[in-house]
Amino acid sequence: MTRRTIVGAALALVAAAAIPLGLPHSVSASGYNTLVISPLPIAQPGALAASQVVDLCVQPEQVVGSTATHVSGIVWLAMDSGLFTSPSKPGGTATVGATPLTTTPQSFDTANFPSTCSFTGGTATTKFAIPVVYTAAAIPPANGRDVIVAGDASTDFTGGPTNVECTSGVCDSGTYVYSPVTAYVFNQSPIAATGTLTAGQVDNTLTVTANDSTGNPVPGAYLDLSLTSTGSSGGTAEAFNEISNPPSFRHLTNSAQRVGATNAGTVAITYTAANPLPASGIDTITAQNHPTETVENSTSYTYATSTAPPSNPYTAVPPFRVCDTRPAQPGIAANQCNTGAGSGPIASGATRVIAVGGLSGDGVPASGVTAVVVNLTGIAPSASTFLTLYPDGTTKPRTSNLNPLKGGTVANLVEVGVSSAGKLDLFNTTNTGSINVALDVEGYVSATSPGFYNAAAAPVRICDTRHSGPGISANQCNTLGTSPIAGGATLTFKVNPPAPGSAVTAVVFNLTGIGPTKNTVLTAFTGSRPTASNLNINGGTATALSNRVIVPVTCAGGNCTVSIWNSVGSINIAVDIDGWFTATGTSFTAMPSPARVCDTRFGNVNDQGCAKALVAAGAARMLNITITNIDGIPSNATAIVANVTAVNATTGTFITVFPGPSTQGVPTASDINDASSGAVPSLVVVGVGSDGTINLFNDVGSVNLIVDVLGYYS
Repeated sequence: MTRRTIVGAALALVAAAAIPLGLPHSVSASGYNTLVISPLPIAQPGALAASQVVDLCVQPEQVVGSTATHVSGIVWLAMDSGLFTSPSKPGGTATVGATPLTTTPQSFDTANFPSTCSFTGGTATTKFAIPVVYTAAAIPPANGRDVIVAGDASTDFTGGPTNVECTSGVCDSGTYVYSPVTAYVFNQSPIAATGTLTAGQVDNTLTVTANDSTGNPVPGAYLDLSLTSTGSSGGTAEAFNEISNPPSFRHLTNSAQRVGATNAGTVAITYTAANPLPASGIDTITAQNHPTETVENSTSYTYATSTAPPSNPYTAVPPFRVCDTRPAQPGIAANQCNTGAGSGPIASGATRVIAVGGLSGDGVPASGVTAVVVNLTGIAPSASTFLTLYPDGTTKPRTSNLNPLKGGTVANLVEVGVSSAGKLDLFNTTNTGSINVALDVEGYVSATSPGFYNAAAAPVRICDTRHSGPGISANQCNTLGTSPIAGGATLTFKVNPPAPGSAVTAVVFNLTGIGPTKNTVLTAFTGSRPTASNLNINGGTATALSNRVIVPVTCAGGNCTVSIWNSVGSINIAVDIDGWFTATGTSFTAMPSPARVCDTRFGNVNDQGCAKALVAAGAARMLNITITNIDGIPSNATAIVANVTAVNATTGTFITVFPGPSTQGVPTASDINDASSGAVPSLVVVGVGSDGTINLFNDVGSVNLIVDVLGYYS
């Protein structure tokens, strides 16, 4: 059998790099605060022959500041040979002297191994390392990994008898992965939407992860990283290199630089946009594998003069279905999305271009339109996914509009900019399935539109068909007690603004369907009922689902009214009004590309109030969305249009979004009714407080919230 021993300079490179990322330097009872395994990883993925041997050293060190001193002590060692495909196959083995390592931690004293392990680095001349002989599998499996785990106490280890780990105290691990790196995954692609970065703006959230054939990250993999630019001046990038001594950032150029990943298989990259900004050009960061250069992936940033569309008023139109990917049949008309080449369901990872302007019957002009309002319905995806709508011809943003689960049907309203030709792009992100969609246009923004927005001081519940009682006030929709809408029936109610309503052209409200007896569809309209939908809700007495509605109104005698039609069964509804469109007020500006301003799963240092933390029960997260104009939202914005997504609620809850400041009381209204542990989105049109803030209130349990801004009123 062949043998692989790494000594001398190569070990010096990895010695200091082996400190586990994120673990504190707590002092061990054995007198050390760091364990170093070298080489790390045991070998590059897929590089070892059958039964090939690698000599390793496990070295206790005492690190003070930047000085590492080799020390003696007791080290506990264990080995996990796992993560293999079914049927299971044997992995490699490891021994210390004649003692085999197993999933049960065993103690070894460095004093018993005075000179058998060749190890460099540190300040002591005496070597205290424990020698470990690792032998790869006699019949290498196609995938899976062997992990040697070292700790300073037996109590540090968890996960036995399989998947043994050291999760506390002083510990480290060395890994060999049988399958080579087959993919590089950037967490951001593109780095940012076209033309959205300012000169010299820094993005320190970019990472690239090396994955094996099973989709698991490869610890300690080597990556060749480069940065190329096509503009007159380009940005810069620094990658954190775990194999340097000490670990440090490496400047990326157009010549590939060798960089080592962490034990999680990840390399952190800091990207800085060019200063000054070029008028055009692309910065591209590329990852390639070592040494054969057969696996490659990249992410990029495109420079462009990016100006927001002009601020314009709004025109509401009778809802009209402009796209339905299901085959034409009774109830589903032939349209651009189910006829001709490239029609039908949207495949995984595919983008569908959808024309909205200039179509016969939809009421949207062919030119002069800067944004549209559409109701997007995802229908029975073959795998859970998320959908993103954005202006055609722009870079796909890192935002979402709809998160349908496998086999489900769900809708969400979207107000988003369009290309000069009146087109949208719709992206399906799933890696494994396809989805049908329906798109109903409800209005558009243009210079000739008549409607200017007037936001309510706070959302107000104007209609609730449930019986009045605790939490449900007497209102126009429950004067006779509980008054659900029967199947095939229509409920008409008033949506009067504070001022006389004769000039009102449209209204914005949140429509919640509650306790339907059957799977049904709700449609909001005025005049003749259209072939369109606003809410698709499954039957269930505990079910509540919401969607935003922007709909024309009928005004007569000082009263303005809207109607809600229910398809089958019976259902209660609640309506929370947000504002009205009249002859005077504010106008809408679509973002050049939708912008994610907050994600409480990760936090966002750019946006005041967006900490990395769950929103607790009864708590309101205040978010300053106009601070320093960081996201392109000006300080004079009076309201924003945003997609708010509730993620992984611990229990059924509701979310209310309302204007700041934080001292304002929570209104009796809701925006998201989240009774699942998945991702539930809702478009919100919310006023901005005088201090530039909005509030996001969670009723019970805890939940993460994501805020993607699509535009603003000013």
